[in-house]
Amino acid sequence: MSTAPEDNDRPENTTSTGEGSPQPKFEPGVTSDTGTAETADSAEDGFTGAEHGEEYAFVAVEPEPRPGGGFSTETLSIVGVALLAVTISSGQLLELLTSMIMLGGQPIDAGQIRSIEAQLWMGGAVALLTVLASALALTLLNAGSRSWARWTATATLVVGVLFVLVAAAAFLLVPDAAPQQMLPPMPN
Repeated sequence: MSTAPEDNDRPENTTSTGEGSPQPKFEPGVTSDTGTAETADSAEDGFTGAEHGEEYAFVAVEPEPRPGGGFSTETLSIVGVALLAVTISSGQLLELLTSMIMLGGQPIDAGQIRSIEAQLWMGGAVALLTVLASALALTLLNAGSRSWARWTATATLVVGVLFVLVAAAAFLLVPDAAPQQMLPPMPN
């Protein structure tokens, strides 16, 4: 049986309605050589001829629908990449870690310590948001999620965790404040 337009008017492909023009006969799931009602019923169930030892006909299963909107795997993986780009482009976490390693525990001014700790908190917070967005993207994965979103979220999660560790290590390496020096009294 052909589905070409010129073959639709053959007698085996049409049914007569008695009004003069033959109507096309469409029977999904039934081949022209097996036209029994039992085969047609089993074809509708997704099986053909299973009772007679014939092969099964498998129905393709569509993947689960992806959650739409702002909380899809794809969206959250892109958010993770954007947050990671902010963390990397600022460069402050790696710079501060290097500075703390180079100081080697030498005391510094208390005002600088507050500034350094504030920068570390902000950089670490953005890195932590990167980790949270990527982890949420990975928890929303399903069969319908695109593979690029899975790989992007995984890579962003790994790099984000590394930046959180860098922020924590730099915070632990911040030296103590230098003792305040007393100014000599001014002459009157």
